[in-house]
Amino acid sequence: MIFVILVLYAIIALLFISKKKMKVSQAVIPMIAFSILSSIALGQNYTVSLIPKANDGIGISNFLAKFLLPNDYWTKEMFLSRFELYLGISIALILLYFIFVVVESRKRTAKL
Repeated sequence: MIFVILVLYAIIALLFISKKKMKVSQAVIPMIAFSILSSIALGQNYTVSLIPKANDGIGISNFLAKFLLPNDYWTKEMFLSRFELYLGISIALILLYFIFVVVESRKRTAKL
């Protein structure tokens, strides 16, 4: 479900970028926001799974984590690995954003 939404967003963003209505750096901002929100949700889900008194076993503790995690075979290690994956994606997107901003600013100054 989330993969389909991200693919649709990428298609729409590429359309706007190709028509010069949006910069590439502007297209990355919503993806950064979603990945950071996902990292927070998965981190919260992982920390709740570490507290045995919080629930009757291991479970998903928030709405967004339900969409990001598989429906079965939950383990604390799987929660941690998904959190680390989305945290890595967030960091990579932030670095990519800064690279795009630098490249776009150099192109702008080169035109002047």
